[in-house]
Amino acid sequence: MIGLQEMQRIVEKEDNKELGKSITEMLQRGYYDNDEANLWGAGYLQREQRMSPMKAADRQAIYESVKNIPLREFLARSGTAGIAGAIYLIPTKIYQIMFDSAVEEDLTAWLSIHGNIIPADQIGGTTTSVDVAVDGQYRPKKISSGGIMPTETIETVQATLDFSDIWSINFRIANDLIEDSQFDIIEMHIREAGREMGEFATNEALTVLKTATDGDGTVNGGATTDVNQTMFTGATGVDLKDAHQEVLDDGYFPNKMVLVPHAWYHSIVTTGFIAASTYSEPWAYEAIVNGLPTKLLGCEIRWTTVHTMTNDKVMDNLVSIMFEDRFALLSGRKRWLRIENYSEPIRDLIGAAITCRQDSVTIYNDSIGVVTET
Repeated sequence: MIGLQEMQRIVEKEDNKELGKSITEMLQRGYYDNDEANLWGAGYLQREQRMSPMKAADRQAIYESVKNIPLREFLARSGTAGIAGAIYLIPTKIYQIMFDSAVEEDLTAWLSIHGNIIPADQIGGTTTSVDVAVDGQYRPKKISSGGIMPTETIETVQATLDFSDIWSINFRIANDLIEDSQFDIIEMHIREAGREMGEFATNEALTVLKTATDGDGTVNGGATTDVNQTMFTGATGVDLKDAHQEVLDDGYFPNKMVLVPHAWYHSIVTTGFIAASTYSEPWAYEAIVNGLPTKLLGCEIRWTTVHTMTNDKVMDNLVSIMFEDRFALLSGRKRWLRIENYSEPIRDLIGAAITCRQDSVTIYNDSIGVVTET
């Protein structure tokens, strides 16, 4: 790890001046968007302008230091003696705090096809339409040697990603926090804003995944009809085993599952094996010692308590989702964790906000199984 003076020296190197200029131009327009331009030269606008990225050794040295040095040191140095690189280093540090905090709560990429989110530079305009071939359209046809290839019309449905809505969180940073140099509290507010944005992003993606109204096909699963109870098997209505079987019957193989811990305890875990089992059984011992599992029915599990899965965190009418991630959800983002109303490294934090545009659509709804408590 290197100190602030060494970071400043690297930022001001001749090789990096073009990168710094691109960040300055962005800040002069009153915002910082790491996806557009950043200190490493990995922003899509920087790539379009064919800027040379920061050398790997310099990038590694600064990245480790930005990650490990508290925000208070950046702000304090900038506010007293001043560091010339503050205009670049402070927004880089703020973004790192928000990004790391958001990632801890953000399941959007994990939920999406191949674990990817369509980036901003691949999204033209406010909406992006995706043609989805109706399931079963691509079928091989046998022809004899020298025969004419059969012609087919492929039926499609269209799913549209709409990025019209902007999400925003204002930093709760008052003037007195700046004046009194309460930099640790400022970092806490930034970290909390990032965490809330990550949770909100997850909630939005799961809302689309559970309703599955885009694309082709019909979502599997249904209501448990057991009052506020999710079962592995034995439900009066639909249980996890039923939904899993329905997805398999449609030709898809669920490999991921999203569960609420409350649903696990009431009553997935106690209905997962023989109903008469006691806590001396091996599976029960495993649950007690190691806690929530990471796999069930061959699916990798993620645990969440976001609003759309927990009836606004009332913890009734819970939702459980399983899906095959190659076919289920397509997601895109623009301006992820963009800092608005920001150009001056310290003072503008008072009125700054973070914004994002994100949308998701389901592709093949038959690849999804949803169990909802009633």
